[in-house]
Amino acid sequence: MSSHLSPRNPHIPVRLDWLELTQEEVIDPELPIIDAHHHLWIQHGEPYLLNEYCADLSGGHNVRASVAVECKAMFKKNAAPHLAPLGELEFLNGIA
Repeated sequence: MSSHLSPRNPHIPVRLDWLELTQEEVIDPELPIIDAHHHLWIQHGEPYLLNEYCADLSGGHNVRASVAVECKAMFKKNAAPHLAPLGELEFLNGIA
């Protein structure tokens, strides 16, 4: 996994060792939650798709719905620039 930023990939890689240092307490497990912002993608060859998202939701919170937000992943490579984002829409629709 790359550990540097570039114009092509401006995201800092996830450090699982750091994430595993803390487990947050679920304050109100009955409170219904809508996750208003999540992404599904493959970054640095590592997937963060529906299985990974569902695993993250298994911490005890009452997430009832979520909104996938465009993240410039899965764009159509051979499409006109204004149509390239349709690849991500098709990808998310396929997962749904």
